[in-house]
This record gives sequence, C-alpha cells and structure tokens, in this order.
Amino acid sequence: MKLSYRERIVLIVAIVIVIFGIGIFVFIKPTYEKMKKNKETLDTAKAEWQKKLDSFNLIPVRQESINNNYQTGLDLSKDFTDEMTSVEMDEFLQGFMNTEDFIENKVAVKSKMDVSDEGASAINFYYYAPNVVTYPLYEAADLDGSLAKAAEEKLHDVNLLASKKAQTISAGTETFVVKIKREDLMTFLDAIEKYAKDNKDAMLITSVKLADCNFNEDLEDGTGVQQGQTDEDGNPVAAAANANAGKNGEEKDYTEVTVEYIAYYIQEPQKPDVGPAYDETIWNGNEWRTKVAE
Repeated sequence: MKLSYRERIVLIVAIVIVIFGIGIFVFIKPTYEKMKKNKETLDTAKAEWQKKLDSFNLIPVRQESINNNYQTGLDLSKDFTDEMTSVEMDEFLQGFMNTEDFIENKVAVKSKMDVSDEGASAINFYYYAPNVVTYPLYEAADLDGSLAKAAEEKLHDVNLLASKKAQTISAGTETFVVKIKREDLMTFLDAIEKYAKDNKDAMLITSVKLADCNFNEDLEDGTGVQQGQTDEDGNPVAAAANANAGKNGEEKDYTEVTVEYIAYYIQEPQKPDVGPAYDETIWNGNEWRTKVAE
C-alpha cells in the first residue's frame, strides 16, 4: 500500500509522539518521580537537621539553667540546719554559752541530752491572713462593688498561698537540759535565736519546761538558815527546819530548764556535670562527620 505524502507526515508525527510518550513513561516520569521523592527526602532531612541544630544551640541555655537551678538549691540549703550528732549538739550549745555573763552566773548544760533520728516532716507555707469583716449594712453600702473588689484584692495572696501544698523536708528534734538563773533564761533563749539567725539555721523552739518556776528561791542560802524565814521572836529559822532543801541537787535561784526544738534539714544538691562548653562552629566544616563522641 502506497501512502501519500500527507499520510506519511501524519504517520511520522504519530510515531514520534508514540516514541516520545513511551520515553516519558519509561524514562522521564520515573526519573522525575525519583527526583521529586529525593527532594522530599532532602527537605525532610534538612528540617530534621535544622531541628537538631536548634536543639544543639539550646545546649548553652540548658547548661546555664541547670547551673542556676543548682546554685538556687545550694543557696536554699544554706538556710537550713546541718545535721548534728550528740557531740556536735554539745559544741553547738557551748558555742554561744561560753560568754562572760553565762560563765559568771554558772549557766551549765546538764548531761542529759537527746538528739532524735532524722525523719520526714511537713512544713506549711507561712502567711498572714487579714481579717475581712462583712455584714449586711457593709454589703448594702457597696453600691459600686468597690468594697468587694478591695476585699478580694486584700485576700488575693492569702488565697494563693492557702492553695499551695505543704512541702515535706527532713527534720530532727533536739532536747537538752540547762541549769540556769531566772535573769539568764530569756537571754539564753535569745542567744539560741540569734545563733540560728546568724548561721541561717532553720530552728523552731517548741517547748521550754521549768523544773521550778520560782527558781528554788525558797531554798537555804548557804548560811545555815532558811532564807526569809524567822520565828515569832524575829530570829532566823534554823537550817534543820528545811533539812530536805536541795536534796536532789537543787540550788537556790537556779532551776533546770528543758528546752526542745526542731531543726529542719534539706539535702544539699549535688553539683551537676553539664559537659563541656558548646561550640557551634563545629558544624561549619565536614570534620564533625567523622568525629567520634568522647
């Protein structure tokens, strides 16, 4: 069959179109799809790498935050008492008792001393709760709501702190007995308070018990007579009339005072290892690709 020129042109064009179409589907389209997939993979890898870089660049921020938290915890722990053994407890007492006045007045710690084992203790937030009084006439006078708003603002901090949970820390109870005069007792307790403040110790005196609230002022004064006592003729009463005075070691104008207090402890934080300083220029070259982690 002989084709005309026109038909041959049409046939050639059709063959070219078919060959081109086959080339597209067999060669170009798979290559294009592969390139498209590789580009998506590359874009995903770039995004993930940028995410990792952003994470790496946060290393100095994290290191600073960890160090700041450590320092905060360290500073906080300094406001609490160091744990004390019985020996350390004695040193603690002698530290503020060896003053001229206490030595002169013969203030002395008795041998009885008790240091309890450390245990968990809850410590609540301390806050002042203002007294807000309301009554019908008060509420009726609040025509614009300003009084209620003022009361709400006044109680804002109280409500906030009241919602916080108590913190559990470590605590120990210490008990000791001191032989002391009346005029030295408050000075002695003030000395404990001052020591706690000066050393930033968290201590709370919970009990002060006196063996004799009169400080044995009715005992004989050492002259063989009963102090302040006379017979009907005005003569001093003989010591025999008070033969039992001081039989348990009591001394005139002195008494034994039992002091109990709680000392609060908190664990000092351990210094963290945040690693070496971060150098972001490590990513500028290709050396990091072969660098082995230490």
